[in-house]
Amino acid sequence: MRTSVTPEIRDLRLYGSAALRPLLEVESDLWRRRLDWEYMGSARLLLEYLDARALPGFVAVEQGEILGYVFCVYEANKAVIGNVFAAPRATGKWTTEEMTQCEVERVLLEHAVSLLTHSPGVDRVETQLLLHPAGELAEPLETAGFRRAERLYLERELSAGASVQAPRWTLDGGCRLRAWHDGEMTRAAQLIVAAYSDHPDSRINDQYCSTQGAQRFLHNIVRYPGCGIFVPEASFVAVDVVSGELAGMVLSSQISAQPGAECGHITQICVLPEYRRRGLAERLMREAADALAAKGLRKLTLTVTASNAGAIRLYEREGFRERHRFDAAVWVRPGA
Repeated sequence: MRTSVTPEIRDLRLYGSAALRPLLEVESDLWRRRLDWEYMGSARLLLEYLDARALPGFVAVEQGEILGYVFCVYEANKAVIGNVFAAPRATGKWTTEEMTQCEVERVLLEHAVSLLTHSPGVDRVETQLLLHPAGELAEPLETAGFRRAERLYLERELSAGASVQAPRWTLDGGCRLRAWHDGEMTRAAQLIVAAYSDHPDSRINDQYCSTQGAQRFLHNIVRYPGCGIFVPEASFVAVDVVSGELAGMVLSSQISAQPGAECGHITQICVLPEYRRRGLAERLMREAADALAAKGLRKLTLTVTASNAGAIRLYEREGFRERHRFDAAVWVRPGA
C-alpha cells in the first residue's frame, strides 16, 4: 500500500512574486497548450497582489519547493476561488511515496474551501476551474456541499486573410448594430441582468443577478486582462431603432498573440428574451468573428454551460466544436 507524503500547507501571503513566478510560468505553458490562452497577462496582475501580500490563499511546500498554490478573492458576502494549480516537481520526479499533482491540488482546494465556508460573513462561494478537466477536482467541492455544473470550452477556426469590411449596421427585427463604447456600461449591465433572469448562468455567477454586479463583471472584462485583452472593434450592441433599448450585445477579447496561434474569445454574448429568435445572436457573433479575423486572429473560443442546449446548438451552427470541459461550482450557506 502506498503511503503519501503530504506537503506542508502554508499561507500564500507569506510569499512574494519571486517565489511564485516559476510555478506560474509552468502553469501558463499548460494554459497555452490546453486552451490557446496566454495566461501570463492574468499572472502578472496576480504577482502584483502577491507582492502586496494582499491575496488570501495557500501554497503546498515540500523540502523548500513550492509545489502548488490556490488563491481566493473576497467580494462583500461572497468569495471566489480564483485558481488552484500544482506543477511537476522542479528538482526531481514524483516518487511513489509522494502525492500526485492532482492530489496536491485537492489538498489545496480543501484548505481554500474550509477557509471560505468558515469565514464569518461569507454566505456564498463560487469557482470556475477552467484549466482543469470536468470532474477532476469534484470530490472536495461536492463533499463541502458545492453544486457543480459542467461548462464547455468551444473553439472554431476563423477565415485566414479576411479583409477588413465595415459591419452591416442594419439588422432584421427592428434593430441596428452599433459599435461598443465605454459609455454603455450601465445600460449593458441592465441588459445582462434582464437577459440572464432565471438562466442557469445566473446560478453560477451571481454578478448576473444585479446591475451593480453586472457592472463589476463588465469592468473586469473591459479594464483587466483576466479574460484576455478587450477588443472594442470586435464588440457590438444591437439597438432597437424605435425605443433605443439595448436588445443584445457581444464583447470580444484576444487571449493569445502567439504567431500562428492568434486566438480571440467571446467574453459575453446575450440577447433580451423578447428579441430572441430574430437572428440577432447569429449576427452579433458573425460580426465579432469577422472583425477578429480581420485583425489576423486564427481561432475563436467561448464558454457555455452544458445544460444550455439552445445556445450550444447556435454555436455549433456557427462552426464551434468542443475542445475542453470544466467545472463551475457554487456553495451557499444554509439559510442564507
